[in-house]
Amino acid sequence: MPTDNREIKITGIPRYLVPFHAKLHPHFFTDVLVIGGGLAGLTAALSVDPSLRVLVICKAGLSQSNSMKAQGGIATVWNVPDDAFENHVKDTLIAGGALCDQEAVERVVRGGPEGVRKLLKYGVKFDLDEKGDVLLGREGGHDHFRILHANGDSTGAEIMRAMIEEVRKRPNIRVWEDTFTLDLLTYDGFCRGAVVFWEKERETELVWAKQTILATGGIGQIYRETTNPAIATGDGVAMAFRAGARCRDAEFVQFHPTVLYIAGGARSLITEAMRGEGAQLIDKNGYRFMKDYDDRGELAPRDVVSRSIVQQMAKTGSSNVFLDLTHKDADWIRKRFPGIAQICAEFGVDITKDRIPVRPGAHYAMGGVWVDYNGQTSVKNLWAAGEVSSTGLHGANRLASNSLLEAVVYGEQTGKFASQFALSEPDEYRALPLENRPLSSSTISEAALDLADVRNSLKSVMQRQCGVVRDEDGLRDALRNIENWSKILFSRQFTTAEAWETQNMLVVARLVVTGALERRETRGAHNRSDCEPFNPNETAFHSIFVNEG
Repeated sequence: MPTDNREIKITGIPRYLVPFHAKLHPHFFTDVLVIGGGLAGLTAALSVDPSLRVLVICKAGLSQSNSMKAQGGIATVWNVPDDAFENHVKDTLIAGGALCDQEAVERVVRGGPEGVRKLLKYGVKFDLDEKGDVLLGREGGHDHFRILHANGDSTGAEIMRAMIEEVRKRPNIRVWEDTFTLDLLTYDGFCRGAVVFWEKERETELVWAKQTILATGGIGQIYRETTNPAIATGDGVAMAFRAGARCRDAEFVQFHPTVLYIAGGARSLITEAMRGEGAQLIDKNGYRFMKDYDDRGELAPRDVVSRSIVQQMAKTGSSNVFLDLTHKDADWIRKRFPGIAQICAEFGVDITKDRIPVRPGAHYAMGGVWVDYNGQTSVKNLWAAGEVSSTGLHGANRLASNSLLEAVVYGEQTGKFASQFALSEPDEYRALPLENRPLSSSTISEAALDLADVRNSLKSVMQRQCGVVRDEDGLRDALRNIENWSKILFSRQFTTAEAWETQNMLVVARLVVTGALERRETRGAHNRSDCEPFNPNETAFHSIFVNEG
């Protein structure tokens, strides 16, 4: 099905968050700058020509990315006689709500096996069967067993362990941890690097790069219920948008159906692989309800399962449902899902005997910074890979375990192409005459602002009015709140990471809500209770967000 682009213009967002002047700050020069230290970022860094200098900047430590938390695995067609690339492509397109870019899907799916072989080369140890072959699982939306996993349910941690070790070995790669990237530097329409803040030194620095790769991850912290780590505040999308990069399809936010729901506990993800292995969803009355909503039952795509859970909670007047695996062998459960067993045990839940209380939580952004098939954004010399980007792979709803796959394939793409461009440029180590002047003093002092209250209010509004199910009245109310908070927070310049993150969250939340208002249909992860499901015979459209300043 062909697609159109529908422009949505956004105003009132400042170009830079903080004042700076090229004469007043230290400078650092590199060939390729990678912002983000998850799987996409490290893959990109490792794909750069070893003759070039690479700087990887992480807001926190290398071990604190979304990639590290990934449980289920990485999907690819892998030594299965009856599986084929066409099957994986078909499953991805079906899940994507007729909004996937088929060329992007083909490229990622066909690049999957080589990407996995690279991971094996870097030392990733996937789980094996008794014959020594890679053990494959199955998750919702997949018609074949094609999910590679490690340590049962700790795939991301194992992949990142190997990737971090490999990065540490490379003499051309330097890593700055605990460094906040404030904004991208642009000059004459080209990205020239970034403004960063060293947390340790409490100092602003200008990093100049021939090529810059964004790999900052997701936006989940704009929601109250989320599986994302605290650092996932949408910084990459916000800074790219301020720099003039076009963003796409921000309204499509995937809610993972099964997030541990215990009062006072962290909202830990309960992997989809558990349902792939036979776990059943039951309501508070012990009724297995998924077949009432979809013939695929627990193995329906995530958007379907999330909506079904929300409907069943409303029907039964409950705040959660349960995931039940107690009909399986206890020893097998502990071996297959050791991480989940440990997390649940901390709250007195024995997954071999007890039902696991779950409900949907914000998990993954299908939209983001718009990139082409090579990962290049609409701003020259700026690339993006991983969850921060919109490649066209996921469409309106991501197929399970396609995210690590995309990070590997597009991470390598962006690293290689950014490398080629950097190699073609001469070594000119000079600072450009860029500055952002201080704003005139605000009528509201920084001390008078309760940033924690703004963040909590934003997260609650997004959860309630732009969550699994949306409608026009709720979205308009959410937008009014976001615009009011934005007027206050963008009327001044701040000096703390908490404030900068809050500003970024407001930018991203505005894109999500505005896109949700404009999209008057139910499609994939975007569910409008006041609109009909999309018509598959009509031309679909992408939301293209343009910063009008």
